[in-house]
Amino acid sequence: MLVKLSKRDLHDSKLMGADTVKLCEMQGFPPRLENEKQSRTDANILGFKAEFAVARVLGLDSPVVNVLTDGGVDLWFGDVSIDVKVTNRIDGPLVFDNMKKFQSDVAVLVGATDDEDVLKINGCMSRKEFEWKAHRKDFGYGEREVVDIPDLHPIEWLWRKLMEKRYAP
Repeated sequence: MLVKLSKRDLHDSKLMGADTVKLCEMQGFPPRLENEKQSRTDANILGFKAEFAVARVLGLDSPVVNVLTDGGVDLWFGDVSIDVKVTNRIDGPLVFDNMKKFQSDVAVLVGATDDEDVLKINGCMSRKEFEWKAHRKDFGYGEREVVDIPDLHPIEWLWRKLMEKRYAP
């Protein structure tokens, strides 16, 4: 599903991404990044854009800036925790360093597009299902847990599960 961000969400993403890096630098934390093709600020901006896209599609509160950690949770739907993962590739896989890093109830994968204000929600998966379906892959900086897009559920699956949780008798 392609999602076009509003000008406000795009603007807020840029400010929040830059602010996050600046706050970390002011605290003496060096920015970490394993991608030499993108700055830490650019990576954070893309992450916030992905979070805004998912929040808008699911009707959730806007994302917030977390300085030290988000605890593996980017968004909430009641008591359901959601980790929004983003890839620079429109069709990249869902990746976690290891299962301990998957701390939310569900993950949503978002891919970047050539348009700065358009993202692609590629799918989603529960933590339990990710653990069953993940395979190990080395992208050049150590093995990671990976699930490819065809094995993900469409975002409509998550929306339905959340609505059933909210409205089912």
